[in-house]
Amino acid sequence: MGRLLAVSDIHGYGHLLKELLNAAGYRAYRDQLVLLGDYVNKGPDSWGTLQLVDELTQQGAIALQGNNERKWLKCMHNSDSVSPDKIQFYRNFLDRLPLFFISESYLFVHAGIRPGVPLGFQTPEDLTEIRQPFLESPMDSRYTIIFGHTSTFRFHIPPWQIWSGDGKLGIDTGAGHGHFLTLVDLTNQVRWYVSVQQPLNIQFDSLLGNESV
Repeated sequence: MGRLLAVSDIHGYGHLLKELLNAAGYRAYRDQLVLLGDYVNKGPDSWGTLQLVDELTQQGAIALQGNNERKWLKCMHNSDSVSPDKIQFYRNFLDRLPLFFISESYLFVHAGIRPGVPLGFQTPEDLTEIRQPFLESPMDSRYTIIFGHTSTFRFHIPPWQIWSGDGKLGIDTGAGHGHFLTLVDLTNQVRWYVSVQQPLNIQFDSLLGNESV
């Protein structure tokens, strides 16, 4: 049996995702990797990160849409820095990405879910953009919801920390805001994280603590 791994809000830092996967000993086709969206914008290499996400999905990873991918679907035709064929390829790729994924006792989604609305009736905007209604409401769910979109420093905790509350686990540690990119291992309850400002210093600890494991 492989591990269940997740990362969110990569924001153009695909090279750091590669480093985290290497540090974690990621085994394609055996470990289940879930990417929670927002691969583009803010960071140094959106196109390269999209290429990496495409490669990872070909090796068995699940990639979800984030709100930034949905923005790109509307504006990619305005880009003059890449070929029309490349734009169309990634437009088709992004358009096919699902909005949520369920594995074991976990529900993966970019931003969250609207309380009181069945999963099949959630709108794309809910799943990729929601904040306060989701964050401030208890979840009546059989799943722990793994989400990104709202960086954990917004919960008034140190930016490298994972946020946990009421059946929810927030794993966006703010790479797009100059903070950290985090890869979580839900099977073993550990994580690897790296500062985008100090990319050679990958750290490893328990999922919800700062003590070394």
